[in-house]
Parts: sequence; structure tokens; C-alpha cells
Amino acid sequence: MHSNDNTTTFAGATPGLADRAIRLARAVRATCPNGFRRRLDTPEQWSRWARRARVARTVAAALQVPADSVTVTDDPHRQYRTRNGVVPGDLITVTDSARQWRLLTDFTSPGESWLVLDRCHGCDAEVPVARIACLADFGDYLDPDTELVLADEARDTSLHQPHCVFVLSN
Repeated sequence: MHSNDNTTTFAGATPGLADRAIRLARAVRATCPNGFRRRLDTPEQWSRWARRARVARTVAAALQVPADSVTVTDDPHRQYRTRNGVVPGDLITVTDSARQWRLLTDFTSPGESWLVLDRCHGCDAEVPVARIACLADFGDYLDPDTELVLADEARDTSLHQPHCVFVLSN
């Protein structure tokens, strides 16, 4: 059943629930077409979809951003073992204005902290660089006046190019 009763937004008006829901459904379909289309195929698919929605809400609350600015999709580079077999990891994307940040689950405290992905200054590979659990942690990471303490995962040589001076200096 589809209703268009509440989908017209007047100039200057705040978008209503229906407008926001449709906009978000379209954005998620564009970002993750297979995952979105197949989310109802099996109970396992639905469970993964619902868990990722919970992850998005949790990250949004921790970073004090609207929930619709956080998307969780399959990580094309990381897989994790579960009791049901190997599944793609979560790639968490937080969009704020024209900027995006990418996060991974931090398995030292799953559901409570994340690893920020950024480019290595030595080889430009995308690597997990900092642990965050709240907005202050993220601010500390972003603050140019902070001496950054890298996450141990940033030193994983398998994530860097062979010539990386960052890895060679460790």
C-alpha cells in the first residue's frame, strides 16, 4: 500500500516523515541496491539488515548526528566469521553536509566503539587509524592540535603498500 497524502513539501517547510522516508529509501537503494532489494529474502538477510539498522542508530547517537546520515553496507574488503559462516563486514558511512567519514566495527568493544578509516600518509592506502566511542573521541581525532595515537590496526602491514614509509618506520 502506498499513500502520497504526506509527500508534498512546501517551500520553507520541514520535510515530513513520508518525505524523509522516501528520500532515505531512494538513497539506500542507490548505495546498496542488492542488500536493500534482498533484505526480506530470508530470515538471515532480514536479521543482518535489522542489525545494521541498529548499528546505524547507535553510531548516529554516539556522534550526535541524525540517524539518516549513517548508512551501513557490506564492506567489500573485510569478511568476518560468524556461527553461520563468513559474512561481509560492516562499512559504516557517516555523511555530514558535503563530507563523509567511513568507520568499521571495533571488535575490542563491538557495538560501543568504531575504527575511523583514513588514508595512510605513507602510501595512501585506506587503513583504520583511530578508535572512537563518542563525539569527543572523533573530535580528538580531527583536531589538528592533538597528537594522534594510532590504533594498532593502522600498523597492520597487510593493509599498506609494500613501499610504505609508515610501515617501514615501525
